[in-house]
Amino acid sequence: MNELHESFKQTASYWHFSDDIYLLDVTQEDNGRTLFPLVAEREVMTDKIVFLICVAGSVDLRLNYHHLHISTDNALIVLPGMIIETLAISNDFRAMTILLSEKFTNSLNIENPFRTFLFILRRPTVQLPNGMTDSFRNLFGMLGGILQQPSHPHIEQVVRLLFEAYFYGIGPYLHNSGSQKVITAAEQHTEEFLRLVEKHFREPHSLTWYAEQLNIHPKRLSICVHKTTRQTATEWIDRHRLIEACKLLRTSHTPVKQVAALLGFPNQSTFGTWFKRQTGTCPRSFASK
Repeated sequence: MNELHESFKQTASYWHFSDDIYLLDVTQEDNGRTLFPLVAEREVMTDKIVFLICVAGSVDLRLNYHHLHISTDNALIVLPGMIIETLAISNDFRAMTILLSEKFTNSLNIENPFRTFLFILRRPTVQLPNGMTDSFRNLFGMLGGILQQPSHPHIEQVVRLLFEAYFYGIGPYLHNSGSQKVITAAEQHTEEFLRLVEKHFREPHSLTWYAEQLNIHPKRLSICVHKTTRQTATEWIDRHRLIEACKLLRTSHTPVKQVAALLGFPNQSTFGTWFKRQTGTCPRSFASK
């Protein structure tokens, strides 16, 4: 990130700092624009860590298989690869959102980040007290201010220190033992499986491979996933691949043959047959819409 200051941009909807940090101040009218991860009637799979605080209105969504209602002063934390399906957004909705790359987050001096990520998997929403909501607004404002000074000689260090300070401040609320959710063995296996899928769905792995990584029998994994989510393990793998395929075809104009290769299909024909079975249309027709 030595050249972050050279990549700084501002648009009408967000502040952009390389591909590592995005600040989004979004209302319901902005829904679906820029990189905002909540898009009505569409499933989105972000490649960033999302930290969103609702400052007005509300939104109902499904995060993987969790049904969530986000209202004022609720924080939503989403890890890369999770599937966000926005079900309803109120007309007065407004959210302040920070998107962070995993590379940037991993570079921060944060104690035991894996414990934090495990907690987020089980409880992706947090009701923040007024003081912590205000501190997020302050963080957002300070980051916006420093990003307007791209020639500042210590901009990278300042940005890192601001995030480290905030994460240490919010940590006790994330890890409050009184709010920990007790999960079943089936839910635990399902969450572990979904994390693997989020990282490896582009590779041509079988259900047996995923079961081996978790040291359980494939049948046991299938039972756990279906019991927890009402979807099969194979459907979850296909769901991730389909969202990525649609994104590549719709927004990047990636050739169908290349999309097939990127998603682990042996050839374009196999990918085309699979895609049409999932969507009812062929990849080329979908891309041209």
